[in-house]
Amino acid sequence: MRRLWLAIALGPLAWLTYVVIAYALVPLACRHPGAASRIGLYGVGAATLVMALGAVVLAWPAWRTTDRATADDAPPAGLMRFMAMTGLGSGALFVVVAIAGILPLFLLAPCE
Repeated sequence: MRRLWLAIALGPLAWLTYVVIAYALVPLACRHPGAASRIGLYGVGAATLVMALGAVVLAWPAWRTTDRATADDAPPAGLMRFMAMTGLGSGALFVVVAIAGILPLFLLAPCE
């Protein structure tokens, strides 16, 4: 059950961490143009993507083991299925959000 709570919360927490750290690193990258100063931004973006994918990886086995249960079934089967699907959806959504947040790093300069 804790694993499913982590799967649900990991994607949003990864994105929140990315926004906070990237907000702190952009002035540094702006003052020192070049690829070397952007490595931190790239690293934080990659870590965010890995964490969001980790949420999907955590939720997938629980979803597969409860494949015969429906959300209307009595607890814990219905609850586990619902939480697994929520973790999969949240993780997949934040994978897309992470990619959308990383793309501007490759297309724009930090000062733009």
